[in-house]
Amino acid sequence: MDELDQFKKQWKENENFMKLNQSEIKAILHKSSTSIVKWIFIICCLELLLGISLSFILPSEKEEFLAFELLNWTYEIISYIAIFYFIYIFFKLLKKIKNTNNTKSLMEAILAVRKNADHYIKFNLWCINYVIIISLLHNIVAEFYESHSWSMVLFILILGSILSFTFGYVFIKLAKGYYHLIYGKLLKKLNHNYEELTRLEEES
Repeated sequence: MDELDQFKKQWKENENFMKLNQSEIKAILHKSSTSIVKWIFIICCLELLLGISLSFILPSEKEEFLAFELLNWTYEIISYIAIFYFIYIFFKLLKKIKNTNNTKSLMEAILAVRKNADHYIKFNLWCINYVIIISLLHNIVAEFYESHSWSMVLFILILGSILSFTFGYVFIKLAKGYYHLIYGKLLKKLNHNYEELTRLEEES
């Protein structure tokens, strides 16, 4: 429960409890929004550090196919650039929210955070789908390269598609659950702050 919700609860329980004016409520919403964006920024940084750490910890095999090696390098470059971009955007929005005293600017920043967080989640889910598809294609090419048997390739294609769909579906569901649990909760609070600010602006 955030600070504003605590005040609302105490208002209902005790009519003599001090009331807050619009400026004080906006200050609470400002503080809460800053905290939420800060947490989004921290989580993005931790996810990036985890990805970098895993790339050094997990053993890597030499890629025998040049095309897949180029795809892997391209994917890594694009993914890291994208993640650094999102971290930079969230950092800029965090500074904007932290330093603004203007309600309109605060509301615009909240909308921008919500929009970019949605893009960040969709980008990560796209990355998961890409890795699953490339892994399946790699197995098919490797099998054909070793056996030159179209029947075996067809078998790998069917079996690989079933396994990729099954594990991919489960993994994506888990990823969506993670993003819903972590980012969904934060964005829900941020959306609540936006609605409160909208209501206050309409009343003023």
